[in-house]
Amino acid sequence: MVSQSTKALEESIIIIKSYLTDANRHFSRSENAPADVFNEDEEICKYYVEKAFISLLVLLEVLGLKETYSKIDRLFSEAKKEGFSQSKMGIEENYLIYASELQDYLDAIAFSYNVDLKKEVISSDIISILKASQYTITDTDLFKSPPSSEADVHLRIEGLLKSIFLDLKHKPSLTKPIKNFEPDTGLPSIKTLIEYKFISNKAQAKIVADEILADTRGYFSREWKRFIYVIYETTRIKPENEWTALLTACDVQDTEVVVISGVLPKRKTTKRSKPKKST
Repeated sequence: MVSQSTKALEESIIIIKSYLTDANRHFSRSENAPADVFNEDEEICKYYVEKAFISLLVLLEVLGLKETYSKIDRLFSEAKKEGFSQSKMGIEENYLIYASELQDYLDAIAFSYNVDLKKEVISSDIISILKASQYTITDTDLFKSPPSSEADVHLRIEGLLKSIFLDLKHKPSLTKPIKNFEPDTGLPSIKTLIEYKFISNKAQAKIVADEILADTRGYFSREWKRFIYVIYETTRIKPENEWTALLTACDVQDTEVVVISGVLPKRKTTKRSKPKKST
């Protein structure tokens, strides 16, 4: 049986890790942001890294790990000076320097206190996994073309999830039927249902919005606690924050929307002016 103190430590580590997950997600988005506009994702990334630092320092103080606290405090001072979103090239892509270091410390604390985070971290990371799938399911080295239907999106993403969630269910049946709703993927270990949508214009986005609201209102199940709608756009149609605002306005609980696109935003390059010839 897990002790109360161990459970509290587990929850604290999971929360801090979620901050780092959010930081990495916004960092990935910021990498694709146009170079000549305000990069909101980079600012949000910085916010979450700083939040992770502060939370970890509080946790270390509670645990009485004075030497580790001093190391993280020095690292915090360095990050404030250099920038919380400082990054460098890894094996395949850029990564956040300070977020990566904090991740290592959190893993070490979890190991030292015999805290098993595997299941909980996978649960909190499902959104990041789904967002990252955008690059795989549109990779022309793996597929002849980008997804052309809802079924394509479903099967490609489900193929990725099977290697992570061994209990994955294809088209799971519901003990309590929901009108017009047959979930595409079920992840029993984290009590999550996933539905995939394919849209190519604003009219289809409106239909999908109505379907989401109809599917999730008033639904309760002990078997499934979380809905995730993965919306694949053939081009930029409706940003994710608008979907989130819709759910909030309609008081839809335990439901999230992940938007992925077949067209990645391109960086804008500024033209360099030619040097004037001296007269």
